[in-house]
Amino acid sequence: LFSCAGACALALAAARAPASEPYVGQADVAGTVVITATRSETEVAALAVPVMVISRAEIERALDGDLASLLTGLPGLEVSRSGGPGQPASVFLRGAESDQTTVLVDGVRINPGTIGGAQIQNIQPESIERIEIVKGARSSLYGTDAIGGVINVITRAGATPGASLYASTGRYGTQVYAADASGMLSERLGAGASLAYQRSDGFPPLQDSPAPGNYDNTSVNAQLRYAASDALTLRAQLWQASGLSAYSEFGAPSQENFLNASYATGAEWQSAGGAHARVTASQVLSNITQRQTPDYDRTRRNALDAQYSWLPLPQHEVTVGAVIDDEHTESLSFGLPYDVHTHTQLGFLQDQLHRGANDLLLALGYNHHETFGSYTTWNAEYGRTLTRAPRATLAAGTAYRAPDSTDLYGYGGNPALQPETSHQLQLGLAWQAAASQELRVSLYENRINDLIEYVLIDPATFTYQAQNAARARIRGAELDYEWRGAAWSAHGSYVAQDPRNLTTGTQLLRRAHSNLALGARYAAGALDASADLQLVGPRTDYVGFDLGSVAGYTLVNLGVGYRLNSRWSTQLGLDNALDRHYEQISGYNTAGRSLTLAMRFHMR
Repeated sequence: LFSCAGACALALAAARAPASEPYVGQADVAGTVVITATRSETEVAALAVPVMVISRAEIERALDGDLASLLTGLPGLEVSRSGGPGQPASVFLRGAESDQTTVLVDGVRINPGTIGGAQIQNIQPESIERIEIVKGARSSLYGTDAIGGVINVITRAGATPGASLYASTGRYGTQVYAADASGMLSERLGAGASLAYQRSDGFPPLQDSPAPGNYDNTSVNAQLRYAASDALTLRAQLWQASGLSAYSEFGAPSQENFLNASYATGAEWQSAGGAHARVTASQVLSNITQRQTPDYDRTRRNALDAQYSWLPLPQHEVTVGAVIDDEHTESLSFGLPYDVHTHTQLGFLQDQLHRGANDLLLALGYNHHETFGSYTTWNAEYGRTLTRAPRATLAAGTAYRAPDSTDLYGYGGNPALQPETSHQLQLGLAWQAAASQELRVSLYENRINDLIEYVLIDPATFTYQAQNAARARIRGAELDYEWRGAAWSAHGSYVAQDPRNLTTGTQLLRRAHSNLALGARYAAGALDASADLQLVGPRTDYVGFDLGSVAGYTLVNLGVGYRLNSRWSTQLGLDNALDRHYEQISGYNTAGRSLTLAMRFHMR
């Protein structure tokens, strides 16, 4: 991607680069700035909604194979996958459906228009610099899907200057090779790129089928940044993951080629008085092509995203913006084709006031969907730091999700469907007893109307149809604690929730009533060691054709890293150390005890 001169410039910049930033968890957020929650730079401590930030240092320490694994075990997030590497994975953010969470790559929405949920199993950690996770309604700023919240993956191409090489090998023939570099090519031109390749023999996804689950993924990420002036910066960026995934289709071996990509160009302007503007033109591709059959799913979305912020008063920021989408989806599945063009527009207005101990956010979004008409969504959020340091927060908001093309026109589709709508409320308290300790409690309720479910309409032929058949209520409580010493640190989280279908009275599928995560870490000198425990409660799932219960499980993961010198480090990770047999989805296999060995060369 770069000339020899450019590569040399990156290498020289690497020698002067600072070390990676530390991990920022749910509790350890002092001074951390995020952009996802408000679409502008805001300190996490000034927000009234829970935000998690996963830094590059934590991503490197985790040795996970994809974004789905990185998210597993985080408070308020549950991940279910139908097999091993590359197999479909769903994320349930605060109990919301997997297609009710917006996933961004560098701020660009990548949820496909065919099947809703983003293909997080294809996002390679070696392409990720940082992850920002916002819990709760955000349709006022991001439009459809943002009922559970927003996950923003920020890629390596825009990382701090430097370069690195990485290689790992593990169980199931899994290997990862990666390289990245970023820096200044001239006084005004900056560039960055990363390349990652992953292959795995995998294991049979289905418990009753020997069909293999091998997987190949090549991920490319690049960015160019040009400072046209002190106030204006131009940029172009791309992220692309492509490869092959094998799986079981009705027990028989099958394969598919996949392509997930985001291409964007834009400009950012910043005035001396604090006003700033950003405009981005993007194209997103999400394609799946079956190898054994003529079936396929394709999404192409072109979008224009623009916003402007200014400061009417000190510590008072107003943001206005709009997003225009032109989406083309086409599919052939089980002999049923569709070819659909959809236009949507989002206009939003946001007002933030940060004054003394008080933080207030008000946001209003106007969503117009070509098929479903107009929806207005809003957020009202308030936080106050009390006299003796605890901080109290109150947040309310609404969100919606428009049915995807498969819901409407695919197998079992129903063109008469209406969007799902959500009303949410959350309360929070945070205490920082000392500089080394913090405790957070969050209570939330999410009521979802017109929930789309596939309903059996003809038992004789097992014919199902998508219908707005249910109302859901998700109540929950999250407890997070973190302690940091000179060398030792520990964290724990407990989530208790009731994700319930109010129409049938049953528990929502694949979501547990309780999740407990505990971890300890020792980092001193060249040594970094950690141990993590996760206890997941039982879940409801289809066992055969009937609703049943899937047993809870316990996972223990161990890790140790050693810095050989200022450039080289090595890591060893042991996942599922107790070799537990468990299910995330009824009838699908999960990985047994798995050992991963990794080497990394840093020039940062």
